[in-house]
Amino acid sequence: MIKPIVLSFLVALVYGEVVVLTDDNSHIVQNGEWFIKAYAPWCGACKSIAQSWIQLGAWSEDKEYNIAEIDITVGYSLSNQLLVTRIPTLFHVKDGVFRTYQGSRQVEAWKNFLLEGQWESLEPMSWYRRPGSATMTIFGYLVSFALKVNDLHDYLTKEVKMPVVASVTILIAIPMIAMIALFIGTVWAIHSTFGKPKPAHTIGMQRSQPSTVNKGEDEADKKEQ
Repeated sequence: MIKPIVLSFLVALVYGEVVVLTDDNSHIVQNGEWFIKAYAPWCGACKSIAQSWIQLGAWSEDKEYNIAEIDITVGYSLSNQLLVTRIPTLFHVKDGVFRTYQGSRQVEAWKNFLLEGQWESLEPMSWYRRPGSATMTIFGYLVSFALKVNDLHDYLTKEVKMPVVASVTILIAIPMIAMIALFIGTVWAIHSTFGKPKPAHTIGMQRSQPSTVNKGEDEADKKEQ
Protein backbone atom coordinates (compact mmCIF):
# COMPACT_ATOMS: atom_id res chain seq x y z
CA MET A 1 0.00 0.00 0.00
CA ILE A 2 2.95 2.29 0.78
CA LYS A 3 4.66 1.83 -2.60
CA PRO A 4 1.77 3.30 -4.68
CA ILE A 5 1.64 6.31 -2.34
CA VAL A 6 5.39 6.92 -2.69
CA LEU A 7 5.18 6.46 -6.45
CA SER A 8 2.31 8.94 -6.70
CA PHE A 9 4.31 11.45 -4.65
CA LEU A 10 7.33 11.13 -6.97
CA VAL A 11 5.19 11.47 -10.08
CA ALA A 12 3.63 14.61 -8.63
CA LEU A 13 7.07 16.16 -8.25
CA VAL A 14 8.76 15.12 -11.48
CA TYR A 15 7.36 14.37 -14.95
CA GLY A 16 10.27 12.81 -16.81
CA GLU A 17 13.02 15.35 -16.15
CA VAL A 18 10.78 18.35 -15.56
CA VAL A 19 11.24 19.65 -12.01
CA VAL A 20 8.01 20.82 -10.38
CA LEU A 21 8.68 23.99 -8.39
CA THR A 22 6.72 24.75 -5.26
CA ASP A 23 6.99 27.28 -2.44
CA ASP A 24 9.15 24.76 -0.59
CA ASN A 25 11.80 24.17 -3.26
CA SER A 26 11.72 27.29 -5.47
CA HIS A 27 15.00 28.51 -3.95
CA ILE A 28 16.92 25.91 -5.97
CA VAL A 29 16.64 28.01 -9.14
CA GLN A 30 19.12 30.50 -7.67
CA ASN A 31 21.99 28.18 -8.66
CA GLY A 32 22.81 26.72 -12.07
CA GLU A 33 20.94 27.15 -15.36
CA TRP A 34 17.18 26.80 -15.49
CA PHE A 35 14.41 27.08 -18.06
CA ILE A 36 11.08 27.57 -16.26
CA LYS A 37 7.50 27.46 -17.49
CA ALA A 38 4.85 29.34 -15.50
CA TYR A 39 1.40 27.92 -16.21
CA ALA A 40 -2.08 27.25 -14.85
CA PRO A 41 -3.99 23.95 -15.14
CA TRP A 42 -7.04 25.62 -16.73
CA CYS A 43 -5.00 27.46 -19.40
CA GLY A 44 -5.60 26.13 -22.92
CA ALA A 45 -2.33 27.52 -24.32
CA CYS A 46 -0.46 25.93 -21.42
CA LYS A 47 -2.02 22.55 -22.20
CA SER A 48 -0.99 22.85 -25.84
CA ILE A 49 2.73 22.96 -24.96
CA ALA A 50 2.60 20.57 -21.99
CA GLN A 51 3.79 17.53 -23.95
CA SER A 52 6.51 19.54 -25.72
CA TRP A 53 7.79 20.71 -22.35
CA ILE A 54 8.03 17.12 -21.13
CA GLN A 55 10.00 16.26 -24.29
CA LEU A 56 12.39 19.12 -23.55
CA GLY A 57 12.84 17.79 -20.03
CA ALA A 58 13.70 14.30 -21.34
CA TRP A 59 16.18 15.83 -23.81
CA SER A 60 17.96 17.70 -21.01
CA GLU A 61 18.45 14.57 -18.92
CA ASP A 62 22.20 14.27 -19.65
CA LYS A 63 22.83 17.99 -20.02
CA GLU A 64 23.58 20.88 -17.67
CA TYR A 65 20.17 22.49 -18.21
CA ASN A 66 17.40 22.17 -15.65
CA ILE A 67 13.88 22.20 -17.05
CA ALA A 68 11.17 23.17 -14.56
CA GLU A 69 7.61 24.36 -14.30
CA ILE A 70 5.51 26.13 -11.70
CA ASP A 71 1.76 26.11 -11.28
CA ILE A 72 0.92 29.74 -10.46
CA THR A 73 -2.27 28.62 -8.69
CA VAL A 74 -0.16 26.73 -6.14
CA GLY A 75 3.37 28.16 -6.13
CA TYR A 76 2.45 31.66 -5.00
CA SER A 77 5.86 32.69 -3.68
CA LEU A 78 7.91 32.38 -6.88
CA SER A 79 5.13 33.22 -9.34
CA ASN A 80 4.25 36.40 -7.44
CA GLN A 81 7.89 37.45 -7.38
CA LEU A 82 8.11 36.86 -11.14
CA LEU A 83 5.08 39.13 -11.64
CA VAL A 84 3.47 36.66 -14.04
CA THR A 85 0.76 38.53 -15.93
CA ARG A 86 0.11 36.10 -18.78
CA ILE A 87 0.47 32.36 -19.21
CA PRO A 88 2.30 30.43 -20.28
CA THR A 89 5.41 32.52 -19.66
CA LEU A 90 8.90 31.07 -19.93
CA PHE A 91 11.87 32.27 -17.91
CA HIS A 92 15.57 31.54 -18.29
CA VAL A 93 17.67 31.66 -15.12
CA LYS A 94 21.44 31.58 -14.90
CA ASP A 95 22.91 31.70 -11.39
CA GLY A 96 19.98 33.71 -10.07
CA VAL A 97 19.74 36.13 -13.02
CA PHE A 98 16.28 35.97 -14.63
CA ARG A 99 15.35 36.70 -18.25
CA THR A 100 11.95 36.42 -19.94
CA TYR A 101 11.84 34.21 -23.03
CA GLN A 102 10.02 35.76 -26.00
CA GLY A 103 10.63 33.22 -28.79
CA SER A 104 8.82 30.33 -30.47
CA ARG A 105 6.97 27.68 -28.47
CA GLN A 106 8.52 24.77 -30.35
CA VAL A 107 10.81 22.15 -28.85
CA GLU A 108 13.57 22.72 -31.40
CA ALA A 109 13.49 26.46 -30.79
CA TRP A 110 13.88 25.86 -27.05
CA LYS A 111 16.81 23.50 -27.64
CA ASN A 112 18.61 26.04 -29.82
CA PHE A 113 17.87 28.76 -27.30
CA LEU A 114 19.77 26.78 -24.67
CA LEU A 115 22.49 25.22 -26.82
CA GLU A 116 23.45 28.43 -28.60
CA GLY A 117 23.21 30.59 -25.53
CA GLN A 118 20.61 32.85 -27.13
CA TRP A 119 19.50 33.89 -23.67
CA GLU A 120 22.58 36.13 -23.44
CA SER A 121 20.99 38.53 -25.93
CA LEU A 122 17.99 39.05 -23.64
CA GLU A 123 17.97 41.87 -21.13
CA PRO A 124 18.14 40.53 -17.58
CA MET A 125 15.68 41.59 -14.92
CA SER A 126 16.79 44.48 -12.74
CA TRP A 127 18.34 43.38 -9.44
CA TYR A 128 15.39 44.65 -7.41
CA ARG A 129 12.93 42.68 -9.57
CA ARG A 130 14.74 39.36 -9.38
CA PRO A 131 13.08 36.64 -7.30
CA GLY A 132 15.07 36.15 -4.15
CA SER A 133 15.91 39.84 -3.76
CA ALA A 134 14.73 41.56 -0.58
CA THR A 135 12.21 43.73 -2.45
CA MET A 136 10.58 40.88 -4.39
CA THR A 137 10.63 38.51 -1.42
CA ILE A 138 8.65 41.03 0.63
CA PHE A 139 6.36 41.73 -2.33
CA GLY A 140 5.75 38.02 -2.82
CA TYR A 141 4.78 37.54 0.82
CA LEU A 142 2.44 40.54 0.70
CA VAL A 143 0.67 39.23 -2.40
CA SER A 144 0.42 35.75 -0.87
CA PHE A 145 -1.07 37.28 2.28
CA ALA A 146 -3.59 39.26 0.23
CA LEU A 147 -4.65 36.13 -1.66
CA LYS A 148 -5.13 34.21 1.59
CA VAL A 149 -7.21 37.05 2.99
CA ASN A 150 -9.34 36.97 -0.14
CA ASP A 151 -9.78 33.19 0.22
CA LEU A 152 -10.83 33.67 3.84
CA HIS A 153 -13.32 36.35 2.79
CA ASP A 154 -14.83 33.99 0.22
CA TYR A 155 -15.09 31.26 2.86
CA LEU A 156 -16.81 33.53 5.37
CA THR A 157 -19.30 34.92 2.90
CA LYS A 158 -20.02 31.77 0.86
CA GLU A 159 -19.60 28.88 3.30
CA VAL A 160 -20.40 30.51 6.65
CA LYS A 161 -22.98 32.81 5.01
CA MET A 162 -21.62 35.81 6.88
CA PRO A 163 -22.68 39.26 5.62
CA VAL A 164 -20.06 40.98 3.47
CA VAL A 165 -19.87 43.95 5.86
CA ALA A 166 -19.21 41.67 8.84
CA SER A 167 -16.55 39.73 6.96
CA VAL A 168 -14.73 42.89 5.85
CA THR A 169 -14.92 44.29 9.39
CA ILE A 170 -13.34 41.15 10.83
CA LEU A 171 -10.60 41.02 8.19
CA ILE A 172 -9.72 44.66 8.87
CA ALA A 173 -9.97 44.41 12.66
CA ILE A 174 -7.75 41.35 13.06
CA PRO A 175 -4.61 42.90 11.43
CA MET A 176 -5.17 46.16 13.34
CA ILE A 177 -5.44 44.34 16.67
CA ALA A 178 -2.33 42.31 15.80
CA MET A 179 -0.37 45.47 14.97
CA ILE A 180 -1.44 47.18 18.19
CA ALA A 181 -0.50 44.10 20.21
CA LEU A 182 2.87 43.94 18.46
CA PHE A 183 3.52 47.61 19.18
CA ILE A 184 2.59 47.27 22.86
CA GLY A 185 4.70 44.13 23.18
CA THR A 186 7.69 45.86 21.58
CA VAL A 187 7.41 48.87 23.91
CA TRP A 188 7.08 46.60 26.94
CA ALA A 189 10.11 44.53 25.87
CA ILE A 190 12.25 47.67 25.41
CA HIS A 191 11.14 49.04 28.78
CA SER A 192 11.84 45.73 30.52
CA THR A 193 15.26 45.40 28.91
CA PHE A 194 16.63 48.88 29.49
CA GLY A 195 14.49 49.98 32.43
CA LYS A 196 13.68 53.51 33.50
CA PRO A 197 16.86 55.59 34.02
CA LYS A 198 17.26 57.14 37.48
CA PRO A 199 17.28 60.96 37.82
CA ALA A 200 20.70 62.53 38.06
CA HIS A 201 20.03 64.11 41.51
CA THR A 202 19.07 60.72 42.95
CA ILE A 203 22.35 59.24 41.82
CA GLY A 204 24.20 62.16 43.43
CA MET A 205 22.37 61.68 46.73
CA GLN A 206 23.24 57.98 46.74
CA ARG A 207 26.89 58.74 46.19
CA SER A 208 26.96 61.37 48.98
CA GLN A 209 25.43 59.09 51.64
CA PRO A 210 28.55 57.03 52.47
CA SER A 211 30.64 60.18 53.12
CA THR A 212 27.95 61.59 55.49
CA VAL A 213 27.84 58.39 57.50
CA ASN A 214 31.61 58.24 57.76
CA LYS A 215 31.76 61.88 58.93
CA GLY A 216 29.25 61.18 61.68
CA GLU A 217 31.27 58.22 62.90
CA ASP A 218 34.45 60.35 63.04
CA GLU A 219 32.73 62.99 65.21
CA ALA A 220 31.44 60.34 67.61
CA ASP A 221 34.96 58.95 68.02
CA LYS A 222 36.35 62.40 68.84
CA LYS A 223 33.76 62.95 71.60
CA GLU A 224 34.59 59.61 73.23
CA GLN A 225 38.26 60.55 73.26
